[in-house]
Amino acid sequence: MPWNSKTLIFSFLSLILTLLISYNILSYFNFFRTNTNKTDYSILLTKNNFKRSYTPKIKFSDRPISEINGVSLSILDGTSIPDVPMILKSQRYYIPLNVVSKKLNYTVDNSRGSLFISNKSNKIFLTEDSYEKNSKKGSLRGNLINYNNTFYISISDIEELFDLIAVFNFENKKINLIQDNVEAPKKSSILYNYKTSLMRFEDFGCGYSNIVDKNQTKIKIMTNLLYSNGMKFHVSWMPRFVVPSANFDNDLLTKDNIINAGFVNVLDYMLNKGGEIGLHGYTHQSGNIASGTGEDMSKDVNSTEAETRAVIEKGIDTASALNIPISYYESPHYRATTEQKKIIGEYFQFLYEHYDYSKKDNIYKTEDRHLFVPTPLGRISDTAIDTQRIIDNFNEDNPNILKSFYYHPSTEIDYINFETNDNKLNINYNPDSPLQRIVKTLKNDGYTPVHIDELLDK
Repeated sequence: MPWNSKTLIFSFLSLILTLLISYNILSYFNFFRTNTNKTDYSILLTKNNFKRSYTPKIKFSDRPISEINGVSLSILDGTSIPDVPMILKSQRYYIPLNVVSKKLNYTVDNSRGSLFISNKSNKIFLTEDSYEKNSKKGSLRGNLINYNNTFYISISDIEELFDLIAVFNFENKKINLIQDNVEAPKKSSILYNYKTSLMRFEDFGCGYSNIVDKNQTKIKIMTNLLYSNGMKFHVSWMPRFVVPSANFDNDLLTKDNIINAGFVNVLDYMLNKGGEIGLHGYTHQSGNIASGTGEDMSKDVNSTEAETRAVIEKGIDTASALNIPISYYESPHYRATTEQKKIIGEYFQFLYEHYDYSKKDNIYKTEDRHLFVPTPLGRISDTAIDTQRIIDNFNEDNPNILKSFYYHPSTEIDYINFETNDNKLNINYNPDSPLQRIVKTLKNDGYTPVHIDELLDK
């Protein structure tokens, strides 16, 4: 019996519907088979509804201001600016805005009720805690300070606003601001259907190699390598560095000196160039053990609820006092107990460690609120073997393993040399360094390094 037109139309629609359902089913199973690094993180990500209940006891706005003598400053020409007033707040040096503006041929206009500085190429609007430069908006690291009816701006903010880099000389107590020739990366949005990765600088504190001025500059050079390639990164920060055997206790809230000012300037520089900072304990040590070697939180150390909270809150208070934004917590050596992790979770949504050893290869979400983000690719201990192992893991592209690793930047400094001849930062950076090799691999393999707090279900 011949089909009528209605029967033909119905059969055709049925066929289309069947094909669509089949396609979606296949796509669904393909998605879950390859979701970790190639497709979509949405099943793992958490909503941005976390609110920390703790209010820091120490605030940046309440920190004292003191006048500084004996520290000289040069801008572009290497010649110290005579009689430049300088103040200190929260381990940042500040100079009058009109001094740096005049030196760089900017005009300052305060007639509109807000600060506006400009030259032929740039227009910069300033508020107390933010800036807008040629439509680019950002936060000031040190804020503008009105001291004795004069606006002061921090060295860190001078670097960011005027495309300069500060090179500290601790022995001569001098800061040389020279041209920062790092190229800004192309803007790109985060695509969760693309291959993502995470990288972290580990055990970063103001002790050992980081109290050497040249090494602080080398950290900035590493930062520029990542920034120029559009690669975001993390810094696990130990706020207080203690080495009992050397009678060394560097509390950034009480030890005001040019070394600590240089270190906070490095933190600011990292933040301005794609870095994100988290707490890595408070001292990362206990008893007679040095920072970075021991831990200040485990089943045997600061194990009570009160002791655990004290460690966490001291770190948060220090970050607040220094105006350092923090986005995650990593317990030293991942030694926090299950109960301590629950307490950490009251202060932080993101824990940069595995939930437990059964979930050490990928992100784990709990109760739609907290993310545990592990580092399955491990760390670089042996620069040859471990660097190649991490590169091989990226190249293998195993979808079941999160492409996340960590690296002690003190290892990388041996691959960097620089000079400041002719008021330029002349850099010799060995292309065979671990970080250079990994950056090259990430680019070649098409990975996008992201921040831990970008793992949000938006």
